[in-house]
Formats: sequence, C-alpha cells, structure tokens
Amino acid sequence: MEVTPNTVLFVVTKKEYTAGVGLPPCNEEDNYLYRANPVGKLMNATKMLFSPGGELFIVCGGDVFRGHMPVTDGQEWFEIAKKVGKVDWGNFKFLCFHPEGDLYAVTNDGDFHKGAAPTNENMPWLYHQASKIGSGNWNSLHALFFDPDGLLYAVRADGKLIQGSPPTCPEDNWLNTAAQVGNDNWLHFTNFMAFSPEGELWCVHNSTGRLFKWPPATMSRPDFPHREAVPVGQGFSACHFMAFTTDKTICSIEHFEFLPDLGKILSLETEVLDSLSYKNESGQKLEHSFSMSKEMTATSTFSQDHGFTVAPGADITFQAEIPFIDEAAGGISLGSTTRTCNFTETNEEKVSAVSQLLQLQGHLYQLVDIGDM
Repeated sequence: MEVTPNTVLFVVTKKEYTAGVGLPPCNEEDNYLYRANPVGKLMNATKMLFSPGGELFIVCGGDVFRGHMPVTDGQEWFEIAKKVGKVDWGNFKFLCFHPEGDLYAVTNDGDFHKGAAPTNENMPWLYHQASKIGSGNWNSLHALFFDPDGLLYAVRADGKLIQGSPPTCPEDNWLNTAAQVGNDNWLHFTNFMAFSPEGELWCVHNSTGRLFKWPPATMSRPDFPHREAVPVGQGFSACHFMAFTTDKTICSIEHFEFLPDLGKILSLETEVLDSLSYKNESGQKLEHSFSMSKEMTATSTFSQDHGFTVAPGADITFQAEIPFIDEAAGGISLGSTTRTCNFTETNEEKVSAVSQLLQLQGHLYQLVDIGDM
C-alpha cells in the first residue's frame, strides 16, 4: 500500500481560515507556507487539535467536531465531520491530548479536567465523562501541552517552563510541585509550543513569527536553552493554529495479497437453494438428472485495524486473487482468477449453484440441492 506515514505540520491561517498540510520545514529557506498543500477552509474555528491516532478535533463556537484530516482543497470539512459536543466547548482555555488518548481540558475559570475523547453531542463531556484533576488558577498558564512520553509541560505566568507527570486529582498541587525546565523566559514563544512525534520541541516567536526547534531532551541535557534554538521557518505569525500529526492516509493500493493460511472460517450455514419432489409408482429404479441453476450475490467489505485511514469519499481499488472456502482442501484457498476489488465500498459478485446428477430408487423421493453459505 502506498501511504504517507511521515510527521506532517497542519496549519490554519488567520486570513480566510485556509488549512494547509505538509512536511515540517527544515530551515529558514524552506518556505513551508508557500509549499503546504491547501486542504480547504475551517471557517470560524476557535481551537484545533489532533488525537494521537491522527483524528482532527475542531471547536467552533460552543460546538466540537471530529473527523478525518482533510486531504483535498475545496472540501467542506464540517459537512463530513461528526459533531460530538455542543454548548460548553467555547468555555475552555486549553485542550490537549495525552499520547495514550485521553483529552485534558482547562476551563476559563481555572479548573482542569480529564476524560475520554467525546463521541456524542448529547452527552455533556464536562459533567458526565470528564473528571476534575485540578482546580484554582490553571487558567493563569500561557501554554499547556504533552511530550510524546506523556509528561505535561506548561508555561507559567512568570515565563518559566515546568513539567511533570499529569495530576490525577485536585489535591496534587501540580502547579507548585512540577519541575522547572531551565531558566529561560518562554512567554515570547507561547503562540505555538508543541512536541513533534519524534520528541523535538517546536515554538513560534510571538513577535517575529519565526519558527524554532530544539532536539529531544536527554538525561544530560533535559532543558531547551534558547541559545541552542535552530531556526527552521518564518512568517508563521500568519497562522491561527498549528499542530503536528502523523499522516496515515491511504492514497492508493499498489499491491494487495490475501494470505489464506492466516484466514479463519468464522461460521458456516446451510441454506436450501431449491427442491423437487418425484413420485415413482412403477417400482423400477428411477434415474433422473437433477440439475438446477440459481444465481446468488456474494458480498464482501474491508475493514482495517492497522492504524491507517482512508479519506471520506475516497474510491480505492486493487486487483487480487480472491479467497474462498475450499471444501475439498478443508480450508481457505485462493481463486485462480484475479478480480478487481474496491477497498472503500461493498463488493458484489454473482455466483451460481452447481448442478448435480443423482440416481435414486424408490417410490417417493424429495431431492434437495443445498449449498454452504
């Protein structure tokens, strides 16, 4: 399969809320904002974040939506995304995902909550799914984000960068017990602060719009000194939102092969396809060729659990020999012909039942042709 498994940078500009995606820039001569692929608009979005699995979450007003990352220009993302929350989502100052998938949120009045990602717009996340893990002045922070190992980072009002394991209850007093990272002042970098999946720290300078990065922290160098910042881009003051994600979109399938030895027969059911009754009053052996022809439709669909996704509306096909249940071999075999299958839609194939020649003797017989479905 042809996939794009690389880390990508997703941005939404302040002008017209235009969304773009591309590989992160590697130096200041790399004009990311010029080369990023436009993927539509996210009009009136107020917050943007990606889950660890690459799903996009957008807050618009008081509502929150989730869906596949847009991949084509002109796509109306809100039309294909699912609304999973309403009313309360405009009341959060910070939203961020833990690498294991839980959503962390700071309300405008300073409380800190944690819970599973929302799935139902009629289920109030804050009151029925989330639990409070902090209270007080969490709204005094200027930035809040996780590293790939699940450590929580924050920039306090005094500009200090702090980190530690996330709190589990309000009594943890995390803001006063978290470890300080270095001695630099980070207040000028809070427009965008995030770790890439590889562990690099990336920041945009609030005034100049220059993008910087630092290598992953190590035991010998656990902080991120400003003097060691590597400039990798400029002009990012034009961005309303920025976020890293891992693009696992299946663009096309170049080769697909079924592995029958790994297949399992989950169930077999017997179905009567046709029946005929014959009455023999002569007492002589009755020989009759019992034949029938009945067309049936075999359907198949594909699902995947390997972490890759398919863009909504995509039409992806491939050619392969199709597996079938081989009664003679007592298992699953591959057909002798190659057939075109659609990875994103239901596949249908017309098949016919096999005729049989039966020799019977007696007075009354009922001949039944059955097939395994």
